[in-house]
Amino acid sequence: MLNKEAQTRLQSPTYKLVQLSSWDRTQTDPKNAATWFANKDYNYCIREEKNEGRPEYVIMDATGPGAITRWWMPQEQLLKHRVVRIYLDGKSVPAIEENYQDFINGSSFIKWPFAFTSSDEKDAKFQYNLPVGHPKQMGAGMYFPIPFAKSCKVTLDDIPFFYVIDYRQYAEGSRVVSFSRDEFNSSKELIKNVSEVLLEKKKVPGAFEEKSGQIKPNGLMEVQLPSGEGKAINAIRLNIHAKENKQVNRGVVLQIQFDDEHSVWSPVSEFFGGGVYARPVQNNNISIDKEGVMSSYWLMPYRKTAKLSLKNYSSELIQADVTVSVIDYEWSDKSMYFHADWHEEAPLNTPPFKDWNYIEVSGKGIYAGDVLTIHSSVKPWWGEGDEKIYIDGEAFPSQLGTGLEDYYGYAWGMANYFSSPFISMPERDARGKDDWSGYNTVSRMRLLDAIPFESQIKVDIEAWQLEHGVSYSVTTFWYGIPGATDNIKSDEQTIKRRLPDFIPVTKLQIPGTPFPDPAFDGLIAPKGNGTIRQVGNHLDLLEWKDPAVKKSMDADGDNRYGTAGFHLIGLKQFRVKEMDFKKDSLQSLPEFIESLTLEKVAPNRNLKNAWLFIPEDTAVSFITGKIEAKGREAYSDLISFVVNKNVPSSLRLGIMLDNADEFNKVGKYLIVKNSRGGDSGEIPLAKSNRVPDWYFFEILDAKPGDRITIQGKTENEKDIFTLGGLTFDPTK
Repeated sequence: MLNKEAQTRLQSPTYKLVQLSSWDRTQTDPKNAATWFANKDYNYCIREEKNEGRPEYVIMDATGPGAITRWWMPQEQLLKHRVVRIYLDGKSVPAIEENYQDFINGSSFIKWPFAFTSSDEKDAKFQYNLPVGHPKQMGAGMYFPIPFAKSCKVTLDDIPFFYVIDYRQYAEGSRVVSFSRDEFNSSKELIKNVSEVLLEKKKVPGAFEEKSGQIKPNGLMEVQLPSGEGKAINAIRLNIHAKENKQVNRGVVLQIQFDDEHSVWSPVSEFFGGGVYARPVQNNNISIDKEGVMSSYWLMPYRKTAKLSLKNYSSELIQADVTVSVIDYEWSDKSMYFHADWHEEAPLNTPPFKDWNYIEVSGKGIYAGDVLTIHSSVKPWWGEGDEKIYIDGEAFPSQLGTGLEDYYGYAWGMANYFSSPFISMPERDARGKDDWSGYNTVSRMRLLDAIPFESQIKVDIEAWQLEHGVSYSVTTFWYGIPGATDNIKSDEQTIKRRLPDFIPVTKLQIPGTPFPDPAFDGLIAPKGNGTIRQVGNHLDLLEWKDPAVKKSMDADGDNRYGTAGFHLIGLKQFRVKEMDFKKDSLQSLPEFIESLTLEKVAPNRNLKNAWLFIPEDTAVSFITGKIEAKGREAYSDLISFVVNKNVPSSLRLGIMLDNADEFNKVGKYLIVKNSRGGDSGEIPLAKSNRVPDWYFFEILDAKPGDRITIQGKTENEKDIFTLGGLTFDPTK
């Protein structure tokens, strides 16, 4: 994991990097666009077994010597009780038997930085800690090697959901010492030392070449490096004093030439992991500090000569300070040159979906990592595309993943910022899970999960966007034997392109009565007498700010909740102990509601339990009966309430659709009606897999005795429509 020199040489012992994942098995034919971009990348397993009466779902069954090197999963509290078992070398007793989420996210015996949850704390709070306790939705990754001498079988005691496992398959006869807890415990000092080296600010030995000066537009700064029989760059430090100047960060290009072979051509801030900004970020190979100083720790060997250049394609005069560290290196017939290539497509012109090529290399070498920068002028999520990696001329990718965010170690979207030895991202422009506009940059460093190839590698990612306005640029890192070539050409015209500014997407101004509301786009024109209309939705999260209300303050001092809070449908009970779980959750109906009635469907349905988790204490759960109906049953009315003389002239109704039982909500609609003729019209539900989602309606001029009815509609008779809770918020 720490031996950078080993990555510069052809591997010994040789291995093949195998990837197992829950990718959609209908993706069989690249020529069939209808299935090639299918997205049901979950719940696949190799087979189901019975073991001592319990079901076990097999997700890995490898024979021969090898080692698991990377393991990714999405965290979801609804699935938090699963158990993972790892059986090694044909033994019937598992070498590892742990809570699945704890094992992958660093809460078990394997700790940070080898296993972790990929979300910064502040962003996790902002995005995931919901008022009543929506299940946390973040990625988890484990990079600690699990070696095996003869075989490895991995099972879960429940349906797998999403997963990706990378493992090394060594050549037959390779000697591997299998993982054991005894071996792990005896290696704790080694593990501690490795973790410290992975996390420390690098101190590198070597002969330092330094140069400072100004570079004019279209100017060049060159640093001639020491020559001799075998040398290697082991560190580069660079400051161009342009932390937030994206045009300069894009316009200054790092070029390195080894032994007359052009090896590196990339905009500086994208090479160092910052995207178009020089914002703080760090992983094992590249970093940017808070002052904007960029550092590289890639080992870059050469036989005799090397030259580093900075070319200024921007229109500004810049100040550049560069330091290069060079050490002796024993060049051999197994040595490889380091390469970094960059290219962009702006915009991607998707939809329709397509496979977007990162790089294609001809020759022998190792694929070692990448930095992807996304610019989006629209809010919708752009990261559903799967990686497709073809090794040595494969007609079908032997590595097919479950999503762009999964490839980079996140889940349910990206964090706001994150650093680890293996994956990283500087702070992105937009905040929150409902806005993915602006600039976003993610990096993946392949330490033990680097991909060897004998003759060729092709790395694609699906450009899977639902709206136009998304651009990708990528820097790829790889090592290749002398003579290895790739398909990426230096693109000076693209480097000079004027980059768009980040323009925050503002909330839609809703006409009529102003009141705090998390409403955004997609309003439906009022129907009926116009007294009921949708005023937006807020997927995953019920959170809005009301300066007039001074209670329910979050840690940053901002008011986060409205005045009415929740009324959860059905019986309420607590597990473990009684507690006042949230001040904003109503224990009774507001005074202006006379009655709440389960309509025609309810007497014929069994109320089932839905689990809503409280984020501050996940050992305590809140249970609410939920209303479920199918097809036309839902259209016959689900629930209603009658208002009395205290009803305000303007009322905001929030409806929680608790769709935990259903993954896909396409073709479902919500309708709100007033007994005096107000009608919201059919409100299409989001194509979301989140639980719960909130939809908000403004009810104007309700009169005492009016009955407000909530209906649902599903185009598929088998689809379930579920209600889980309501909010009532007076707005006048």
